Amino acid sequence: MKRLFWAAGLCLLPWIAVLGLTLPDVVQAQHWRLAWTGFDTAEALGLLATAWLLGRDDPRMPFAAIGTATLLLADAWFDVVTAGDDVVFSLLMAGLEVPLALACLSVAMPRPAVPAHV
Repeated sequence: MKRLFWAAGLCLLPWIAVLGLTLPDVVQAQHWRLAWTGFDTAEALGLLATAWLLGRDDPRMPFAAIGTATLLLADAWFDVVTAGDDVVFSLLMAGLEVPLALACLSVAMPRPAVPAHV
């Protein structure tokens, strides 16, 4: 499995160069509203699942928290790089999404064991 990940990551490097050289700077996208509302719905569901699993002390909670953090960071990235004239609003949104992603990651991290004092 490790070799698969290495190969896939290395194969993406030339593809990224091709995209960087050939993609247009501006495109008109279809279903833009659906894409963003669907993405934000996934974030909301991830946050709710993380909260619910955290409240139950469920061992699956880190998976929800890490997945949600990933969505939030991707949302912040695309908000900023596709901002156009709304860059201030996009930066404000990223200013909320990035700390929220970091909060998700903080609850996903294992807690160090506290030694019992005798």
